[in-house]
Amino acid sequence: MKKDNLDRFYAKTAFFLSLGFWIPLFNVGLIIVSLWLAIKALKLIEQNPKKYSGRRYAITAMVLSVTSLVMTLFGLSLYLMQKIT
Repeated sequence: MKKDNLDRFYAKTAFFLSLGFWIPLFNVGLIIVSLWLAIKALKLIEQNPKKYSGRRYAITAMVLSVTSLVMTLFGLSLYLMQKIT
């Protein structure tokens, strides 16, 4: 049981941080940390697939994080365009 907690740590942490996309002002920071952890988890899984697992968590975290980042930047650009005009 303890091994399962250690080998999925980065993937699960990235996944749970990616769910913080709806928190104003903190979402960009959470998204960046989530992306970093997801990439790190995927690299560890590729290097040693017998020891590390959680590929689905890591991929889901990456998809959520990238989507959230794009939507946040899109919303920010719309807000700034409204202020300029």
